Amino acid sequence: MAISRNHPYFPRELHIPNYAPNISSIVELLGIFFGLTAIVLFGTLVYTTRRKFPVQDRLKLCWFVMCGFIHMILEGYFGLFHASLAGKSSYLAQMWKEYGKGDSRYITSDTFTVCMESITAFIVGPLSFLTAAAFLSRRPSPYRYVLQLIVSLCQLYGDTLYYLTAIKDGFKYGEMWHPLHFWFYFVFLNAFWIIVPLIMILQAVRHLADAQCKLLPDESSKQRKKTF
Repeated sequence: MAISRNHPYFPRELHIPNYAPNISSIVELLGIFFGLTAIVLFGTLVYTTRRKFPVQDRLKLCWFVMCGFIHMILEGYFGLFHASLAGKSSYLAQMWKEYGKGDSRYITSDTFTVCMESITAFIVGPLSFLTAAAFLSRRPSPYRYVLQLIVSLCQLYGDTLYYLTAIKDGFKYGEMWHPLHFWFYFVFLNAFWIIVPLIMILQAVRHLADAQCKLLPDESSKQRKKTF
């Protein structure tokens, strides 16, 4: 039986029998995505500015709200409909088919990709919003840096595995060095979830360590009192 290759994905011998080409242009797809992301970021920035949050906290809140938005909506769609999105024409399906040109694992329901994205969507997504809420509350939650550490570790671990599995397989899921599909989709966009979580982890560790240092003298004095 002849192998169907009427698709733009790599490796070229992939058989995707239910594939339907996108009906929207790249400009339209990316324009809507980045436009909605900009609205989310701008709305968060305006709200936190009115609440007079420090600049560092404003940027942090923008990050976690944006993560919750992307994880739960975009990646949540993939987690639910990965098996059939190649043949769908909804906006989110077309977004994944476009992104799949840089990594075809999203079109073939690759086991690692489905598991990784599902955890990100249904666990890390809600935790991202919970982290933002912990910082936004009038009386800041004592768990805010714990949540920041958990979310950031999950993001860093998942994205590191995502890169490493592609490297181990020889970058066979997309066209190497392609300016849009490889450098922009695969390398540039995913790099945010390596760089920013690293910064968030270091910041959370510093705050948690400082809190522990302040607590240790009290614990030591209590221990000394018990001995007398």
